[in-house]
Amino acid sequence: MNTRLQILAIAAAFCMAAPAQTPAPAKPDQPHAGSQAAAANTSTTIRGILIDAACRDFSRFNLSQPPQALPAPAKEADNKASGGTTASGITVDARTLDAERADAMPHQVADLVSRQSDPTCAIKGDTHAYALLLADGHVADLDEGGNTFADAAVRADPQGRAMLAGQGPGLKPAVVVTGRMQGAKIVATAVKIVPR
Repeated sequence: MNTRLQILAIAAAFCMAAPAQTPAPAKPDQPHAGSQAAAANTSTTIRGILIDAACRDFSRFNLSQPPQALPAPAKEADNKASGGTTASGITVDARTLDAERADAMPHQVADLVSRQSDPTCAIKGDTHAYALLLADGHVADLDEGGNTFADAAVRADPQGRAMLAGQGPGLKPAVVVTGRMQGAKIVATAVKIVPR
């Protein structure tokens, strides 16, 4: 019984102290704290260049470089007419050369280059996380939703489709992102590729 009275006394003390902890109403000449929080949640339009967030070198020089061009396709040598290939003093006949190439070359598919990362932070087929290079040189990562919007924008762009098919180089498209900044991250609600 004594314990119940103690618990009731503590609860009554909390109830009496609660009105003392409510904030005082804002004065007319001071901004309301709720309006500041609402302003932080409003969407903004942010312009920049879409890049690969997994890039290792975010230096200004590296980010200013154009994406690397696709390597030129290797020329097929006419080994059958010459009877083979000689390298370092060793001659391999055409039949053996064809058999070795048949075994080693199947993985050399058209989109192989698009699945390798670009050292200039260009978007490639292996890009899963996107970032935005802002006009002031800062880099802001996109949140998971923004990554989804950016991926859809790249796939919808003709240059993006060509890159993903292995028929074009990586790209650094100019974009307009609708969203809000949350620290160093952009919480995006839309990503649209725009002409430069």
